Amino acid sequence: MDSRRRRGGGGGGDGVVVACVRRATTTTMTTTTTPSMPRWVCPGDVVLDAARAGVTPGAGCAVCETSGAVRATVCGAPKCATDDAGSGAGAIVVVVERDGVEPVVPRVGDEVFGRVSRVDERQARVDVAAVNGRAPAGGDFVGVIRKQDVRMTEIDKVEVEGCFRAGDVVRAKVLSLGDARSFYLTTASDALGVVQARHRASREVMLPISWTEVQCPVTGEIEERKVAEITDS
Repeated sequence: MDSRRRRGGGGGGDGVVVACVRRATTTTMTTTTTPSMPRWVCPGDVVLDAARAGVTPGAGCAVCETSGAVRATVCGAPKCATDDAGSGAGAIVVVVERDGVEPVVPRVGDEVFGRVSRVDERQARVDVAAVNGRAPAGGDFVGVIRKQDVRMTEIDKVEVEGCFRAGDVVRAKVLSLGDARSFYLTTASDALGVVQARHRASREVMLPISWTEVQCPVTGEIEERKVAEITDS
């Protein structure tokens, strides 16, 4: 069966078509772990760099037509199984076993919290720590806040390095999907932006004094940020 999925980069990036083919079914298999494969995968993740002779993609994965890599089509743990009853006795079948708990994977519109790891003049990189209040599957999703997605007004005047700094904790929303395990985020809303910032010298949590500024309670120094609206819970 041939199935195709288009994954877009968002914001002008070229889309990448992942064409998956050659699904295989088996009846009796002996399952074993394989050190050369990742412990956990999500849809689109590479299970094996290339399909090898005698290796067939089974349930939960398929071969990418363009690259030849075996990619996951579900979230779960990849395994290697021996087909004991198929036409090729002893053939290796790669399968991805679903986890019993529904995995948390960021989707468009989801609210995420993360820590800013790097900032430059074009974008801020965010290591995603929570999706809708839950830890994401795998724990290594990355979000990117581009200059044009920082705020709703005066976009041409945005200076990313004046809105975020490394170490800041931000609340954002998933704007679109990027590459594998990477997402474009937006803070273009009053409720989105920096929710915690620490002063570089005192290491104290800085207090928001406006939509664009935070102040250290110890030194009194004021720094620029794209501040998220603080609501009483």
